Amino acid sequence: MSKEVIVGSTYFLVVVGPLPSGFTRAVQDQFDDVQVAAGRSRTVIECSVSDQSALRALLTLLWDVRCEVLLVSRILTENPRSHDGHCH
Repeated sequence: MSKEVIVGSTYFLVVVGPLPSGFTRAVQDQFDDVQVAAGRSRTVIECSVSDQSALRALLTLLWDVRCEVLLVSRILTENPRSHDGHCH
């Protein structure tokens, strides 16, 4: 049984505090459809990534600037059924 490969997913991330100066621009240069909502205690990032390695690259960027990641969630925008019609 083959699993469906999700390509080009959108992720919702929450980190503690504001992002470092210039970080948002660096993420926008590397990833698609980046939206950042900054607050005093938390920052929300919504971003399209091409695959799992791109998601890891985004997380690595956050960790490299010492952001504490509170939440990572994939935003479901399509039917959760695979091509063979079965739920996984």
